[in-house]
Amino acid sequence: MKKKTTPKKGTAQNTVKRTAPRSTNREPVYFQRIVILSACLVLVVVGVVGVNRQSISQAVAGMSITAGLFNQATISIPPVPNAAAYNIYYRQVGTGTFTNAVRDVPPSVQQYTISDLKKSVTYEYRYAALDKHDKEFYFSDVKPLTNLQPM
Repeated sequence: MKKKTTPKKGTAQNTVKRTAPRSTNREPVYFQRIVILSACLVLVVVGVVGVNRQSISQAVAGMSITAGLFNQATISIPPVPNAAAYNIYYRQVGTGTFTNAVRDVPPSVQQYTISDLKKSVTYEYRYAALDKHDKEFYFSDVKPLTNLQPM
């Protein structure tokens, strides 16, 4: 039977490779990424402002998704005796039914602005007075919305 021998110190069988511990300090890499991303953001902002030739505050303040797409119109609501509130109905001319409504307008409101009216579309409206039980008891005549203004 063969005898097991312990290898001598320093021989190939007893040598364990030791590597230096891996550095966990990644701050320089993260810092570099932050600097690069910040520089890219600055370039984009400068490019956008340069194209528009406006300051950043002017460019942001002037943004509007609805600008140029919609109109608004202000209607008058003459007081109706015993009205607890008003409902305002409006529609595109020729559609037959009133598809839009503003409900529970307080009786103290004598003018109301209807917003988000599509440009190049003709609208008409009517209003109804509600009693204290929320029953409509008075309807105005149907009137055209004529004082359209851009939003």
